[in-house]
Amino acid sequence: MKNLPACKTCVNSGFLCSSCQEKLDTEILTQFELDLAKDLLVLEEEEQFSFLKNISFYKAIDFEDVVIFVIGKKDKLKINQKLINWLKETYEVDELILVEQTKNPRAALESLITPSKLISLNEIFLATGDVEFKGVLSKNDKDAILFTKEELEELIVELTGNTIRIEYQ
Repeated sequence: MKNLPACKTCVNSGFLCSSCQEKLDTEILTQFELDLAKDLLVLEEEEQFSFLKNISFYKAIDFEDVVIFVIGKKDKLKINQKLINWLKETYEVDELILVEQTKNPRAALESLITPSKLISLNEIFLATGDVEFKGVLSKNDKDAILFTKEELEELIVELTGNTIRIEYQ
């Protein structure tokens, strides 16, 4: 793998360097991500999963029955159904959402609500000088989207660092 959430040596050995240990202690890194990274490193040695050598894995958010897998730009195209099935089966998750790492709230939000569509995304410039976003989704899609309005807002902050307010119209 090109990138991992922790040092490759730490992932392989299970013993964390001070930097990786600090990430784990401050919850930037989770035990789930370490386990997943280790499994992916083992898998990339198998011929059917050799494409993993060219993939970046930045973060995994375990959200009950849904796992959000943050990968590098254009890595979605390289990941095949066998890997998705393997991940779902091994980690007992119902849904796996692939999100490319980005600071763009539009791209992250669209990945989280697929197959529903984003009606609009507006930038709001606050008097404090801060910038927030307002995402508008269709009321008709509310039941099809896996996350609540509040969960989407939290996930966008975690994935992009941007504050967003979600509205249904």
